[in-house]
Amino acid sequence: MSVRESLIKYLTSILRSSQGTILVVLCDLDGLSIAKIGRKSDIDINPNQITSLASAAFSASGENWEDLNIKDQVISFSYFEKICLITIRINETLLTIVHDYHKEWPLDADNLASSMYYLKQKLSEFFGNFAESENELELFSNRVRSAIYLFGMGSEVPFISYAPENYDETNLLPAISYVLNSIHNPIFIRYSLVSPAGLTIDAREVSGQNLPISVEAFSANANVGFQKMKEESAGSSLGDLLSYITISGDDPENFYGIITCHAGILKYSKLEEVSSSESISFVGLFTLTYGGIPIICESRNVIFSILSIIGSEPTTDNFIKAVNVLTSFKYE
Repeated sequence: MSVRESLIKYLTSILRSSQGTILVVLCDLDGLSIAKIGRKSDIDINPNQITSLASAAFSASGENWEDLNIKDQVISFSYFEKICLITIRINETLLTIVHDYHKEWPLDADNLASSMYYLKQKLSEFFGNFAESENELELFSNRVRSAIYLFGMGSEVPFISYAPENYDETNLLPAISYVLNSIHNPIFIRYSLVSPAGLTIDAREVSGQNLPISVEAFSANANVGFQKMKEESAGSSLGDLLSYITISGDDPENFYGIITCHAGILKYSKLEEVSSSESISFVGLFTLTYGGIPIICESRNVIFSILSIIGSEPTTDNFIKAVNVLTSFKYE
């Protein structure tokens, strides 16, 4: 069996492990396809766009991880209205799983980690690199397993609103600040609302962290990555990009993550003209100590609360619906 046939074999194993997986693509860091395998689906998937999105998904948050001095990025989750892209770097390639999370969630972490072990081994042969030791292969596959497993774990947070009962409609910022102060779980290291230009509208940070980059610079960088992903996916059959999440760290016991998602359209006052409005994003830095479920639940609650203040918006509404779909599955 040739190396290319071996690659297809392991891509097929990933595809068959879940009926929700539509396509599995392996490409280089620039998005050039190396191998792919898929199944028929009602969702129209363009493999070329998937490889472009894979390249963007792994580079969009690179500057933030560099500034935070947290290495290396393990995996990214890009949630769209219809599917989720799960992207993993293996040597000088990117593996992307196109998965319909409406059918099944989470992924089988053990099966995927096993495939990662052999894919990394075969890719070293494919590119003529030095053979990696069994210990190196195990460390890599364990990091992938832990990232997927932990992201699908944790206690679900009840779907509630943190919005104040009464607030001044001529000045919405105090009401939004009230929401940010009302998160029930200490799961974020820092979180903020940021404008399209990268300006921090409001932010919170856990004291004593001493991170090497300010919350304002962190928020701006995360928003740049999110905007890059939105541009790459514009007009696709996948629907709007709802949320972009990346996991990084060398130690599976101490992974970090960044979440960026839509938070609605802010007018600064409900009494002002539409021309004064702008889209805003929610950005959060977290550890996976508590699992990924409370992260996406609290993000949903914050955004749901903000929408009740600034008004509903379709893409942001779809993010809330997506989180409710994800949390409707049973996590073992």
